[in-house]
Amino acid sequence: MPSISNTIIAIIIISFLAQQISQNYANALIFTTLRLFTEPWRLITAIFLHAHLIHLFANTYTIYIIGNVLETKIKKSDFLKIFFLGGILGYIGQWAAYLLNYSTVKLGLGASGAVSPLLAAAAVLIPETKVNVFFIPIKIKYLASIFYIFEIISFTIGDTTTDHQTHLLTGLFGFIYGVYLNSRSK
Repeated sequence: MPSISNTIIAIIIISFLAQQISQNYANALIFTTLRLFTEPWRLITAIFLHAHLIHLFANTYTIYIIGNVLETKIKKSDFLKIFFLGGILGYIGQWAAYLLNYSTVKLGLGASGAVSPLLAAAAVLIPETKVNVFFIPIKIKYLASIFYIFEIISFTIGDTTTDHQTHLLTGLFGFIYGVYLNSRSK
């Protein structure tokens, strides 16, 4: 049976290919702040859409290197909760930022809001585990530290090319969930 991570990656890639074939596919599934209450399924379907190949690669590669390790250490149900609740929380955060006039972004797509909490949870639960990032072994705790420091800096300087506040918000969720899982196992 394939891992949950690899299954998610396969769905994301198939979804990306469908996007390339039909813009209507993406239009029907993308998250939009204006349809949160009338089409709430978009909180989940948008997780499987990606803007371009680099966006697709960044998220699927992270799921591959972090998700496959993490899912062997926690229950499948907890893994899925972290992934999907993180993704949903990310889009709700985007909606709240738009509603509060903090952001003008009305549309959202991508798995990074679901991937960020996986990284944070892994940093709490298996910090000493090494993963290979482009053939360079690095402990998860250092990878997470580098990622979140970069996100804080990017958010602080106002970089709008990426939804840094979503990564930080869902990373906080992943951290809290990881602490909860740690306390539950003791």
